[in-house]
Amino acid sequence: MAEMTNTAGGDRVSRGLELSLFATAMLWAATASVIAGRAAAGISGRLRLSYGQTLLESLFLLFLAVLGFQVLDRIAMRGKTRGEALPLPRRNTAGREWGTGVAVGWGLCLAAVLPVSLSGHLHGQWSRGPGVAPAIASALGTLLVVSLAEETIFRGYPFQRLMSALSPAWAAVLMSLLFAAVLVYANPPLNLGGALLDGALFGAVLAMAYLRTHALWLGWGLHFSYRAVMAVVLGLPIVGRSDFGALVDAYTSGPRWLSGGAFGLDAALLTMVVMLIGLVVLYRLTRDWAWAYTLPEIVPAGYEVTVAPPPAHVAMERLASPPPPPPLVQILPATPQGFAAAEAREDVDRPLPER
Repeated sequence: MAEMTNTAGGDRVSRGLELSLFATAMLWAATASVIAGRAAAGISGRLRLSYGQTLLESLFLLFLAVLGFQVLDRIAMRGKTRGEALPLPRRNTAGREWGTGVAVGWGLCLAAVLPVSLSGHLHGQWSRGPGVAPAIASALGTLLVVSLAEETIFRGYPFQRLMSALSPAWAAVLMSLLFAAVLVYANPPLNLGGALLDGALFGAVLAMAYLRTHALWLGWGLHFSYRAVMAVVLGLPIVGRSDFGALVDAYTSGPRWLSGGAFGLDAALLTMVVMLIGLVVLYRLTRDWAWAYTLPEIVPAGYEVTVAPPPAHVAMERLASPPPPPPLVQILPATPQGFAAAEAREDVDRPLPER
């Protein structure tokens, strides 16, 4: 059985243990989702909250997931921890990574909507009413927390355990497929194949964001921006949900391969092309971060070896070297003491006058 070395210490972690940790972490995430949903529904019912139930559910899910991952890792490592339950490291580029993810997510969303808009199958009007602003604020807060919770579950601790057990490539593929299956589980669309492919490719984009930075900043910003622009700015459904407050009350028409139907553009055929382009764009944008955060540090080892140059090379260097400079000429300082000393020497050398 293959074994890996833990980065937190010198312990050896077996592949079987890593797979067990992955399965346990995902089982806990599913359990935490059920607990968070029931707790948020109970609190919202008692307080009679018009908005915020989904936000509360997302906050509870994030808290329970991170807490469970920390406890699981501490038990597995016998009191130690690898600090990977919530991979949001504090570093100078964290804000720039998150902002780059927001820009990429915005661009991917607009690129997915563009074919529907140009074909005349996008319709909508501005939302009006006194409750629009609170609904939009609640939707933005919900999507901000939901995107982080999903990144923590699908690209956080369980993803790292799967990478340690298999490989980054296989872990990205399997987790992307699982991510797509979870997205369509609650609202299975008529074009199930398109929704699964779109979800898997979107998961691959988010997996690349982690693999190129070893952090969730980039993927979190991308995930949040893509969902927020689609649901809140444009008012279109995301993975079959259309209950978010939006600036525009929009809908699409036309064939399902173009519009995705009631499931939204997350099941459209052209969205697959957009996600493939997003993979290439994201790979090129993260070259510097991949160099800084993912490549192993080069540690010098071995013995120092000094090899003398060949005699012919030494002779050529001597011939090519410039001639030595001429010797310096010392000049007495032009001071009164210097002139006085010179006059004294002249008086000594001058012959005495005859009497």
